[in-house]
Amino acid sequence: AAEHVMDAHLAFVRHLHATTPAFVREGTPLLATAERPRPSAPRSRTPSWPDSLPLRKRLEPRGGSALIAVFWLIAILSMIMLVGVRLLETDTKVSRVNRARIYAQRFAEAGLAVGRHPMMTLDDPLLHRADGNGGGYDVTIRSEEARLNINVLLQNPDHTLLKRLFTSWGMKLDEVSALVDALKDWVDADDLTSLNGAEKREYEKEGFDGMPFNRPFKDLDEMSLVRGMERIEELRPDWRDWLTVHGDGHIDVNDARPEVIALLANVPPERLAPLLEFRAGPDGVRDTMDDRRISSVLQLAQLLGANQPNVVQQLTQWVRFDGVIRRIESVGKMGGLSRKLVLITQGNQVLWRGEVPSHEG
Repeated sequence: AAEHVMDAHLAFVRHLHATTPAFVREGTPLLATAERPRPSAPRSRTPSWPDSLPLRKRLEPRGGSALIAVFWLIAILSMIMLVGVRLLETDTKVSRVNRARIYAQRFAEAGLAVGRHPMMTLDDPLLHRADGNGGGYDVTIRSEEARLNINVLLQNPDHTLLKRLFTSWGMKLDEVSALVDALKDWVDADDLTSLNGAEKREYEKEGFDGMPFNRPFKDLDEMSLVRGMERIEELRPDWRDWLTVHGDGHIDVNDARPEVIALLANVPPERLAPLLEFRAGPDGVRDTMDDRRISSVLQLAQLLGANQPNVVQQLTQWVRFDGVIRRIESVGKMGGLSRKLVLITQGNQVLWRGEVPSHEG
């Protein structure tokens, strides 16, 4: 009986196996029997820069280049601020100088008005003023005829005095001859060129048309146009303080500078001490009440220690003792800057008014 059971069981199993579908027998899902594309293997790729870094490196802030940019920006801004400050300082300085020039001119004009008063004396305290802000003026009153008249010197056939003047300024003899001839050609009425001079043709070659003027100088600035005067500018920037175009050529020795008197008498400067002491008076200070005046050629010659007949004759030709043309110089000051105005009068007539370099006088 057991064998029959086992045989029946085996038969049932075989029947069941025969009737069961293959996908059930093999344990495969139904969808597996259909063809479908198998997923391809993932492509291998080289990771990009940030992905290739370790995770900690990727999370760290990248601030190095930004910090350098900040430093550059600070440097550029600092340079811009520095340039701005410099420009502001320059503008402020220019404004300060211009303001000082205006105030200095006003002070100088006030000084001229004071000095022109007919009752003004040389020792009047009103000729000098100073305020607490660095401003003020100083006024001097001299005879314009204390200077050498350039037109008279050139009209004189003998140019010894003029040559002596230029030589004392350090010019060489050939330079002196050329300048004297050029000055003479400027004031004469013809077009004939002197030996070392310059007429129209010479000036045109140098690019100057309409020169020379062939007339006496009307003011000293015209002299700077003459060929060779640039040398005088180098040697004596204050040459205008020695010359004039006003008066008859006679020199007022009571106001003349010592060097001019030495040229007139042809004596060395050390011989002038007695004359200067005499003019200053007992107190030894110029422009005070006790100043003394020279009144004759003989007195002048004695003070110079030059009694030779030729010296007396020379002095007689050139000197005077009471000039009638007044020169009023007013130097206005403000903050270390000065401006010098000059007024030249004869009686109530104004002969010239203008500004000259403040180093003069």
